[in-house]
Amino acid sequence: MFNFTKKYSNALVASSEKIVGMSEKYDAAIEKIERLEDELSQKTYELNQSCKAQEIMSEGVKKCVESLYAVQNQLQAVASHLERSNKRIFELMRKNKILKSSGDEWFRRSIKLEFEVLMARDELKKIENERDSALKMCEFLQTELLSNGRDGKQS
Repeated sequence: MFNFTKKYSNALVASSEKIVGMSEKYDAAIEKIERLEDELSQKTYELNQSCKAQEIMSEGVKKCVESLYAVQNQLQAVASHLERSNKRIFELMRKNKILKSSGDEWFRRSIKLEFEVLMARDELKKIENERDSALKMCEFLQTELLSNGRDGKQS
């Protein structure tokens, strides 16, 4: 019976060692499961935080897009106004060129008329000088006639 006891005892020790080994493996597995659950909880928390941040960013992007549409509409209005302004500026430049050309023509005419006026004044002065000369000659001739008429009466 001693052999049986020894065998049974050895079997019990071996079985006990197996149980201890299994218990250690079980404990290690439980610790690993707990660690993995903790990591899973941490990752789940981080994922939830990331989702919240993503939702906030998504709302921010939506607001930015709405703002960009408003800015785009304003830019289109400005571009349209700028186009109308440019057309108006070109039209005014064209009219200004026409007026400048017309003004230049009137300026040339006024200079020509000024020269004609100056020439007419010169002619008038010549005529006045000729008239004055003719009047002086008439006076001279009258005095000569009068003096000849007196001389003829006196002789």
